[in-house]
Amino acid sequence: MEASTVVEEYCETIYNMSMEGDAVIGARLAEKFKVAPPTVTETLKRLVRDGLVEMDQKRQVTLTPKGVELAEAVLRRHRLTERFLVDMLGMQWHQVHEEACRLEHYISGAVEERVVTSLHAPTTCPHGNPIPGYVPNARTYLQDKGAFRLLYAEPGQEVSLLLVSEVVEDEEAMIAYLHDRGIMPGTRLKLLGTSDGAEPTATLEVNGSEVTVPSRVAHALWVVRD
Repeated sequence: MEASTVVEEYCETIYNMSMEGDAVIGARLAEKFKVAPPTVTETLKRLVRDGLVEMDQKRQVTLTPKGVELAEAVLRRHRLTERFLVDMLGMQWHQVHEEACRLEHYISGAVEERVVTSLHAPTTCPHGNPIPGYVPNARTYLQDKGAFRLLYAEPGQEVSLLLVSEVVEDEEAMIAYLHDRGIMPGTRLKLLGTSDGAEPTATLEVNGSEVTVPSRVAHALWVVRD
């Protein structure tokens, strides 16, 4: 990836982690990008130098206002592109993430405006995530919606899937996994129970059927009460 692309993707990821209430540290970024910790350290130094992030004494990373502006611009293009690929080109919701990742860095402002007009100013991407600039505040979207992780729902409580987290290592694989089980934004779900073990699991009721998924999947699903 070109340096500018690396910077944009780091800012996107830091933004998404912060939106979901996660502390942003180098180890988590290394997991997300599947790179060695020294690589993350060097990239973060560049971001600090360029005024995009700040780091506190605990090495926690936060975006500066300049960093937030950059992250929201890239996320807006990414999520609008996903929406365009689904709504205008007829692609399936679980097929568009990687395509949007390739395109998001090259869309001009003029093209972005035409996409927004054609799609009548959508507020979310196909995975439910807010499009910055088209919701009151994308950074507080989960809080504003009263959303919480499905893994922490009360057993038997009926909820609706609001969005799929973008802070996962293999995002497209995760979305395909959900698609295959009939789980997408708007789907009504119940958490029936959880089980510990070598790989903890969560048992859900989806469209009247029981589905067992890894707990890490349930953790990546943000839901709202019906």
